[in-house]
Amino acid sequence: MASTHYDVAVIGSGPGGYVAAIRAAQLGAKVAIVEKQYLGGTCLNVGCIPSKAMLHIAQVLHSMSSLGELGINLPQPPTFDMKQAVVFKDKVVKRMTGGVGTLMKGNNIDVFDGLGTVDASRTVTVSKNDGSKEQFSADKIILATGSIPFLPPFPGIDGRNVMNSDTCWNLPKTPESVICVGGGVIGVELACMFNGLGSQVTIVEMLPTILAPVDEEVRKLLVRLLGKSGITIVTGATVESIADEGDMKKVVASTEKGQETFTGEYVLIAVSRRANTSGLEQLIEQGLDNDRGRVRVNEKMETNLPGIYAIGDLIHGAGLAHVASTEGEIASDNATGHQAVMDYSVVPNPIYTFPEVAFVGLTEAQAKEKYPEARVERFPWSANGKAVAMSETDGFTKVIIGKYGEILGAHIIGPDATNLISEYSVAMRGELTVDE
Repeated sequence: MASTHYDVAVIGSGPGGYVAAIRAAQLGAKVAIVEKQYLGGTCLNVGCIPSKAMLHIAQVLHSMSSLGELGINLPQPPTFDMKQAVVFKDKVVKRMTGGVGTLMKGNNIDVFDGLGTVDASRTVTVSKNDGSKEQFSADKIILATGSIPFLPPFPGIDGRNVMNSDTCWNLPKTPESVICVGGGVIGVELACMFNGLGSQVTIVEMLPTILAPVDEEVRKLLVRLLGKSGITIVTGATVESIADEGDMKKVVASTEKGQETFTGEYVLIAVSRRANTSGLEQLIEQGLDNDRGRVRVNEKMETNLPGIYAIGDLIHGAGLAHVASTEGEIASDNATGHQAVMDYSVVPNPIYTFPEVAFVGLTEAQAKEKYPEARVERFPWSANGKAVAMSETDGFTKVIIGKYGEILGAHIIGPDATNLISEYSVAMRGELTVDE
């Protein structure tokens, strides 16, 4: 039976929230977690997990085009059934979210289904879907409400066949064409997915380049390879409106050349995500320090309000599940009387494009600006035996090295880069030199 008072209450059950709840419970706390929509949050339901499932399908489908050179000949070209792919994706999501439910039960964590409203006295009111309400208090509260897609206020944003990164997972068929508004990590990953599934894809990005945080040398190769795969990339283009044009969608954007129009069956809005402050309105009125919804915290994940912590996408735009999970552990450690601080010095960044990109630490430009004596070592995948044997030679590994042989940054572009980057992350965390 649910209690009326807890040692720790967590608001939100994404990879930050559910990890925080488990950590607090393992440290002996009586814990509650509140979830308004679905256990696992955005990541497990409409983010990381469904995208990995669909990207895997797209990669398998794409790889079949080159089977002939390996001596594998299919009697007929493969066909793709979007409805069956969605069934597979849903099965993956159900298994992962079910696992979170099992973990909650196994750690004796009380789960409240509904929107959690919090005030500075650390009272939580849960508004359920049936209209009823429950209320409890907690000694410490961890805010883990995550983020939601940012939808720019231009005309047509709410029209037919306009989707975002939360709503693009259950299409009845493969789109003939997709206009992707936004060339950040989410936009480019989804562009690769739709391209791999057979859609004609155009990326429209406002900035001069896509994937702005990525090392320039890596980005240039990726842009070339994306173009080679058939993805059109238009940068320096500010979208002004979306409208119907017969059965198609028309995206109008201003560029250096003047106004340009792009046409596709679907429009995907992947500009960015914003903090989800639903349920936190009272806290904000009561002085919760924030920057346009992003809650400010210190290295212990403490907000300016006593006993209230915040983690994950609510506090920054990193959008990385493993960062949110670590922040959740730090918050729970401090909430239960232990001492812990968050360290962002070594954070691996995976990007699930075709090919994959991953990096940790400084880019070459950042390193050269901060450490003029820094040097760069590269190794092309065209000279790597396994890459050649796999017929996957587009890519390279690049390491930025400091004056004393320390690793300042590492960048990989190529198959399985998102797993390989872990080796450099471990080396940097252990302060190993390149020789070691």
